[in-house]
Amino acid sequence: MWLAMTAVMMAPVVYPWLRALWRIAGRGVPGAPMVATVPFAGGYTIAWAGFSAAAAAVHMTLSAMHLPIPFAMDAPVLSATALGLAGTFQFTKLKEACLSHCRSPAGFLLTRWRPGAAASARLGLEHGLYCVGCCWALMALALAVGMIDLLWMGVLMAVMVAETTLPFGARLTRPVGVALLVAGAALVVMSQVVN
Repeated sequence: MWLAMTAVMMAPVVYPWLRALWRIAGRGVPGAPMVATVPFAGGYTIAWAGFSAAAAAVHMTLSAMHLPIPFAMDAPVLSATALGLAGTFQFTKLKEACLSHCRSPAGFLLTRWRPGAAASARLGLEHGLYCVGCCWALMALALAVGMIDLLWMGVLMAVMVAETTLPFGARLTRPVGVALLVAGAALVVMSQVVN
């Protein structure tokens, strides 16, 4: 389930990379774009499959502990913690570095692309690891909001797409971080009022 959700949410994020690679690899060599983009997508998928496996393990562990998944209002402290961690991550140097990489496909591909399927797969894996580094905290919020809640998954996907593809996307990280921190604090306050 985590892999399927990740694939749907990350497809719009990787699309500009695949399009750029198709153009770079396709210069004068018939069939080269396919030979480059398919292994690249495979390497990218391997990186996210690793994240999905880890997230599924966390999910199963929490379920085995009889914690409600998604946390939502059934476990407001856990939800607030998830929101707080994701919000805090938006301010880190790791987020900034990974996002900087994810925002410039042409520069990365032009300097590192080598012909051949194996080179493309390695490049896809490398980019995928940067992408995981950039987006893991937002993806992990599925534990709090529910991975089958299409509205929340759409919101999280829109944030990741905006951060990585829009011209002003890099300036969104801090406001998103503040919004997540405020949401976490509000959740704690609401849970205290209800109790």
